[in-house]
This record gives sequence, structure tokens and C-alpha cells, in this order.
Amino acid sequence: SVADLKLVISERRHDVLDLSVDDFVAWRQEASSRDVGFQLRRQRLLRFSVVSVDAGDSLHTLASRLLASKLQRIFLSSDEISRIVGIVSSRDILVEVLDQVC
Repeated sequence: SVADLKLVISERRHDVLDLSVDDFVAWRQEASSRDVGFQLRRQRLLRFSVVSVDAGDSLHTLASRLLASKLQRIFLSSDEISRIVGIVSSRDILVEVLDQVC
């Protein structure tokens, strides 16, 4: 992968490209554990959960996805332009239904 090539180049260990797959994986584990910056980046990426729904979905669908994901916000996406078009928070949904609840 690109991350593996970046690690090989940053470690200046081009010789590891000749190793067997098992040996390369073992080297990569050892090299990555020494690189604190790499470890921190990987931890940040593991903690980042992304949930999106279609911008045309109902309020009920949005609320259900928020509850299921246990996140505070979800992205609104558009298949038409293949992009994120907005963000909805649990507060936004509460504001919309507050009149109906009270």
C-alpha cells in the first residue's frame, strides 16, 4: 500500500522490499511501533467514525441513524453530486420536533 511505501522510504529501508510477505509484515509492525507519529495518526483514524444519510431521507430516518450510531452528528450526502452537502446534529432534530412533543 501507499502507507507501506511511505514507511519504507521514510525509514530508508529499500531492502525490505525483497523480503517475503511474512517477513515484510513483521518488519512493518516493528517499524511502525517505533514511529510515534505513525501510531498517533493511526489512533486518530481509528477513532473517527463517519455516518451519512441521503439528503432526501426523512427526519425519522435521520433520528434512527443518529441513535443507532451513538454519534452527535451525521453527514448529509447527495448521490446526485456524490458529495457531502450538510451536517445534521441531534440538536437540529430536537429543534424540528420540539413543537410536536410539547
